[in-house]
Amino acid sequence: MGRRYHCDYCGKSFPDNVNNRKKHLQGVHHIRLRKLHYENFRDAITVLQAESQKKPCRRFQQAGSCDYGTACKFSHISPEELQRLTQQVEADKQKPRVATKTNANLEDWLKEYRRKSGGGEPFGYKGMLTATNVTVHGPPSMQPPTYCDMLECVPSRWGGDCETESATWS
Repeated sequence: MGRRYHCDYCGKSFPDNVNNRKKHLQGVHHIRLRKLHYENFRDAITVLQAESQKKPCRRFQQAGSCDYGTACKFSHISPEELQRLTQQVEADKQKPRVATKTNANLEDWLKEYRRKSGGGEPFGYKGMLTATNVTVHGPPSMQPPTYCDMLECVPSRWGGDCETESATWS
């Protein structure tokens, strides 16, 4: 069986070839669903600009629904919602912008991260080993390593067993 193309917007799948895919992507149903999907991600400024230029939809105001839905050329937003949207845009403009460092290196970032997260020490195994406090009864391979074991561990290769310093340096 050949490859199939699955459209996430429409939830349809069909045999994948250039003609079928082109026909589907240019179809009215696909275009409508794609537009509906991306409308959920518009920011408040864009929505306010688009909706403030439109006249109110009489059918939507009278009946509470409109047959055209998102394709309607009139606005379906009430004056109260438009006011809330305006306030949200003003609040977004008042927010201070976060300055980003362009020349920060990894060490500086790690120091800042540790400072903000409570100053944890760079050796991460200590907290993990003391937090578990699990005693396993079984073979030595199933015993969790101690803090001293982790300090003495010098990995000889990736994925390999740790050798202790005394075995490596003697």
